[in-house]
Amino acid sequence: MAQPDYLTGGQTEPGFIARYYPLYIAYATALVGWLIVWRIKPNLWPRAATPGFAHPWREVGWALLAGVGIILIGQLYQRGLRLSGRGPLREIAEVANQAMIFSPIWILLFIRGQGLSTVWLPTNRIGTRIIIGLILAVVALFAYCVARSRPSAWFDTIKHVYHWKHLGFAAQVFFEDVAIAMLMVRLAAALRRPWLAAVIVGFLFAAGHIPAMLENGVRFTEMTGLLFDFVLAASAIAVLQRAADVWWFWCVHFAMDMTQFQS
Repeated sequence: MAQPDYLTGGQTEPGFIARYYPLYIAYATALVGWLIVWRIKPNLWPRAATPGFAHPWREVGWALLAGVGIILIGQLYQRGLRLSGRGPLREIAEVANQAMIFSPIWILLFIRGQGLSTVWLPTNRIGTRIIIGLILAVVALFAYCVARSRPSAWFDTIKHVYHWKHLGFAAQVFFEDVAIAMLMVRLAAALRRPWLAAVIVGFLFAAGHIPAMLENGVRFTEMTGLLFDFVLAASAIAVLQRAADVWWFWCVHFAMDMTQFQS
């Protein structure tokens, strides 16, 4: 995932607290917004049966193995083994690169004979789900700008977020969310405690930032920001556990990630 400002800037504590405060407000706006929409349109997200597995811990192992595959392919990408292009083809190539990096997800589903519901990708009303996600994302962006005392920057922020050059980032965030869903579904089935699975996956998500932070010269004692990552991730995953739907949340997640690249 694209790295927050404090990871690359080595900011002091007030800096990244100021960074996270608007994000908290924005994510809270989106998550509460989804809960309201769910109450209004409960048929869009009916309480579906939790995917069952004959050997859930074995499936957790498979999911972790797929995660290792994603990391290894990602390392090849970092070393230059990737598709490239010029102009508009550059972003198309980047989407293809991200699809290849996260291909172990689809290989896992194929090998194990598992459906898209086990990675929180419902196949009905996809367009409606994405439209709702986009509306929530735009509202969250407004909340983000207000929290930064810059409501007049809302339109510029929207233009920045949805610029063509961010198509590759959009693909990356989508596949990341599917990867999180892959692990979350299987871990929840194994633990039989979805809240505990959300805590563990949120912790793993936050801990995943440690290598990049160390690479950028952030000392381990300065990693207080990981607590913010953990709380954000666990809260979002808890709501997603009820929604069982990556489509809408991906829109919000992508929008919030892209704010990192705007001054």
